[in-house]
Amino acid sequence: MRQAFAAALFLSSALAFNGCAGAPEVEQVRWEIEHRLPGARFEREEHFHLGRISMGLLRGLVHLTPAEPEEMEPLRQIRSLEIGVYKVRSLPDLGQSDALLDRFEDRLADHGWSLALRTRDADERTWMFVRSRPDGTLSNFFIVSLEQDEMVLLRMDGRLDRFFAEGMAKNPRRAVKAVSDEEPAPEAPDVEPSSR
Repeated sequence: MRQAFAAALFLSSALAFNGCAGAPEVEQVRWEIEHRLPGARFEREEHFHLGRISMGLLRGLVHLTPAEPEEMEPLRQIRSLEIGVYKVRSLPDLGQSDALLDRFEDRLADHGWSLALRTRDADERTWMFVRSRPDGTLSNFFIVSLEQDEMVLLRMDGRLDRFFAEGMAKNPRRAVKAVSDEEPAPEAPDVEPSSR
């Protein structure tokens, strides 16, 4: 009996992170980072998830607002959204943990995720992962922002290529202005475009 329970527990935990073949839940990513960084501990402060039904209700509520319908069109492309905010209870020196964090990136890459952007600052790391369908459409988006006092995880699923394209098409000046108005920080962090 005990062996059957242990085998079932092992199988269910193995299948839990194999969910990365789709979009991992933010809690799975949190546990994976804790596993990869010995001594790292995170405490959940905020968490919310909007699935297909919740997103449908949200789209219905948005249509009741006085905004122009075409301005809300990109929202139709999001199937689900999940955000988790965690307080950092303990964290090893990030500068000495990059090799361990590279394994976290490799783990997601093994499941079809591509690293689109990585930033490395003295006390902060940020990753942006994307995943496409076989036909090339962008279907999943995941951001991990890890600082000394807080970690934020954001996952979005849907027709995200359309979401970004429609958002930029509706407000091209705003999209260009957002990029061109950014002033570099006095000491800008290293930004590495992904080669994966």
